[in-house]
Amino acid sequence: MLRKIKQELEQGKTLLQFGFLQAIGQTFGMIAPLVVAKFFSPELFGSYSLAKMVVFFFVTLLIASSQTPFIVFANQEKAQSGRINKAFSVQCMFLILSLCIFGVITLLFSKYIMAFAKINRVDLFFVLLAFVGLALKTFLCNLFMAMGQRIRNSLAELVFGSLSLVLVFVFYFLDWINLPSVLMIYFISSVIVIGVFVKAVNFKMLLPFSLEKKCFCEMLNFTKWVFLGATATYFINWGDNLVLRFFVSMGDIGEYNLGYQVFKGVASLTFIINSYFLPFVSRHIEDSGKMRNYLFNKRPKVFAMYLVAIGLIFFAAPWIFKLVYGEVYQGSITVLRILLVGSVLILYTVFYDTDLHALKRYKLTQTVIIIQVLLNLVLDLLLVPVMGLLGAAVATVFAYFCRAVITDVYFRVKLRKSLKLWSA
Repeated sequence: MLRKIKQELEQGKTLLQFGFLQAIGQTFGMIAPLVVAKFFSPELFGSYSLAKMVVFFFVTLLIASSQTPFIVFANQEKAQSGRINKAFSVQCMFLILSLCIFGVITLLFSKYIMAFAKINRVDLFFVLLAFVGLALKTFLCNLFMAMGQRIRNSLAELVFGSLSLVLVFVFYFLDWINLPSVLMIYFISSVIVIGVFVKAVNFKMLLPFSLEKKCFCEMLNFTKWVFLGATATYFINWGDNLVLRFFVSMGDIGEYNLGYQVFKGVASLTFIINSYFLPFVSRHIEDSGKMRNYLFNKRPKVFAMYLVAIGLIFFAAPWIFKLVYGEVYQGSITVLRILLVGSVLILYTVFYDTDLHALKRYKLTQTVIIIQVLLNLVLDLLLVPVMGLLGAAVATVFAYFCRAVITDVYFRVKLRKSLKLWSA
């Protein structure tokens, strides 16, 4: 009894440490663009938002989409051999291909990217630098998660977020605050993080390189489904901009993206749950006792904690925006409040996503996400011409609602019985 209580406290302590560090790091990363908005006009902030959209779009597709397959396969390989060199070798190959793909895309479609974000060729060069930096930083953080070093992953994200925020202020005081310098912050922060944390990597687990065809094909198959889902998820997160670009001004896009930036930060904090619990669930998905504890004991506690935080942001938003931005960006407040409803739906769904990833039901999860993004874009086209910025926010929330309903029904009908979650 006492031993069980001690284990529960230790697990809770680790979760709190992981969540606390991740939350602070991602909060700093979220605040940095909000500070940039203070120094930029709504029009320039709109261009910055669209340029950043391009960078994070390809980071999400080409790098972040392989995180879940890497964690799952690495943990399974580690349980068998004590190493993760096969999964790591495949991950290195994915990184090299990603850098090459983005370089080619930037070269071939430079005119379209510049026209979309209203940037010039100098700005585009810094877009490329930002991608390279974020790709390498994301690769390192994925590696820490695959090796089970969750706290070190959190520390890396914390250092990155802190540096990003500090550099914004440094550039402002040096009178270097412009679009290229703000994009360069992503590259500088990433390089420093890699220099600091690469020494902590246990290379004994990663070497020798072993690029086996079977491992490559299995991870690629998993990744391509996550890739589809990541593409769809990205369009859920940023696709509103594609429609807004045709119906509203660049200043309105800046206002929408300021509110969305806060929502996105809250959503990122929610995904800490998936990052933290995925290695555990991957190892114990067949253990009905531990899965019941995860879903019916830990889940309600974490859900309640996050719900309180979301409520505080909802009620404090008008006062904070008035204090920081004065009369500018007031349209962002209503956008944010609507989107925060969607963050509750994300919170509800994220626990199920962890189970589905561990069971490798990636075809289902990505199909649901694709349905979600199609619904979101259709609603954008219907609502934005009529409601403007608020129409985009309502479309996003309704799409998240549909995803939550589909996922919950599937879990109750298909998985609850097979995982024996009803038994005592």
